[in-house]
Amino acid sequence: MKAFPSGKPFTPSGSIDDIQWGLSSKLARMVMKLAVRYYLRFSDDNTDILPPPEKGRKYLLYLHIPFCTNLCPYCSFHRFEMHQETAVRYFELLRQEMRMAAKLGYNFDSVYFGGGTTTILPQELAKTIDLAHELFDIKEVSCETDPDHVNEDNLEFTKDRIDRLSIGLQTFNDKHLEHIGRLEKFGSGSELYGKVSELIKHFDIINLDFIYNFPGQTEAELKSDIIKAKALSPQQITFYPLMFAPFAGKSLKEKLGKQGYEEEAKLFRLIAEKMIPEYMQRTSWTYGLNSTEMIDEYVVDNSEYLGLGSGAFSFLNGKLYANSFSLKRYSEMVSAGRSSVEKSVQFSNYSISQYRMMVEMFALNGQPENRPFAEYSSLKLMGAVSKGELTYKGMFLMSVMMKCFYNGMDYIRESMRSELKPEDERIIF
Repeated sequence: MKAFPSGKPFTPSGSIDDIQWGLSSKLARMVMKLAVRYYLRFSDDNTDILPPPEKGRKYLLYLHIPFCTNLCPYCSFHRFEMHQETAVRYFELLRQEMRMAAKLGYNFDSVYFGGGTTTILPQELAKTIDLAHELFDIKEVSCETDPDHVNEDNLEFTKDRIDRLSIGLQTFNDKHLEHIGRLEKFGSGSELYGKVSELIKHFDIINLDFIYNFPGQTEAELKSDIIKAKALSPQQITFYPLMFAPFAGKSLKEKLGKQGYEEEAKLFRLIAEKMIPEYMQRTSWTYGLNSTEMIDEYVVDNSEYLGLGSGAFSFLNGKLYANSFSLKRYSEMVSAGRSSVEKSVQFSNYSISQYRMMVEMFALNGQPENRPFAEYSSLKLMGAVSKGELTYKGMFLMSVMMKCFYNGMDYIRESMRSELKPEDERIIF
């Protein structure tokens, strides 16, 4: 399913002024939060192994690189502070795990590297991309990175291997960069702008990630970010509402202040007003110069995916698999030629249909292939859909629901990380 099956810009029905937080948004948030916590209950069975692929089914390959030089306080993803020897050995094990997947019979045409900082060891990343091409029919390589780890010193390892580079900028505003611990780490907004303007010259597709709805963020501040982002002319720009990691949420909220949902709705509206028509809206969060490139939320176009690496998730045949979050155990399992899967949960066909409806509507499809009657009818009653088309209100509701879904996944990550001990952060030789 594509957000733009006809290749034409998406035009929602209804007025953009209809976006209000209101009762329907609060209800959508509450329902989604309860649903995620109910469904994402992992079994304690650690004997699960990844199943072989089903004939004729398409899969995406997700590879997780859990290392950063410094840990951003708001980040909810599985990551550790960089340790050179551990990271080098980790890449070696990841490549071994890829060979195991190929032996099971899996093939992929797209690979997505997430993190952490995927480009933290450019030479190791290059070896891993080269192996992916050797093992599978890879046509597209996507990588997430920060503003510092792709530069003139390592372009030889990245520029001809990465087709799509997603750079986490978050904002050009120095005040907000300081609040989230990135000003000292990556430099000022003007320095970030300079770094990105150089990187854009070397990659076919660049996506810029921004965060909005910082507590106290004004419309003028967000408008400034949008103007500067568009001036760089990247192929894609993604705007995420601020999401706190569960373990950091309380302290950050005390430091930054409360987020307001009314404010989020206003800023959501502002983004749409300022991005269109130069950019086409592809999901509730992503805007593109055209309708063909892969978007950051790879789950939109890939109903099934295989995740390799510590802390990676796989969704296969209605079952969600979680790999070990311990680097020590991950190393032991893969070194022994075993799957690194540690926990899993099986979903019913109905719950899968509910999930796919949300994802397809998040991708701006007012008539998703999956339409559970009660849920879809409720969304229509809320004003999310009119005459089979997604409304502006529907776009915002899908943003709220996707945010709650990711928050639910954050709780899963945190529950698995809470079991870790200091020795789990290193690979012992």
